Amino acid sequence: MKVVLHIDSDKERRLRLTLNNMKNLLAAVEGRPVEGVVVVNGPGAQQVTASMDMELSELVTRLAGQGIVFFVCKNSLAQFDIAPEVLHPAFKVTRAGILKLVELQRDGYAYVKP
Repeated sequence: MKVVLHIDSDKERRLRLTLNNMKNLLAAVEGRPVEGVVVVNGPGAQQVTASMDMELSELVTRLAGQGIVFFVCKNSLAQFDIAPEVLHPAFKVTRAGILKLVELQRDGYAYVKP
């Protein structure tokens, strides 16, 4: 199963919902393989720094440990003046969040925007 979850909101509850959706998916598939990706762009980029809520930070770390890959849009980082060095360590910078979403969907990932 291949799935990409998308968040573009600066609302913490949206980030929490998205991460919990991924956590719940992993639990529901009962060990079947999941290629999971989370793509953050737009105002959502403001939420994924190392200073994010501790509970959310720990959830990102746990999900990354389970093979979930996290991307944040380089354009959004520039728009909100966020240095890549201050991101949560699980996040990789992608050239453009929209391009990453299109590529993943082209490659068969189901798109979910909680």
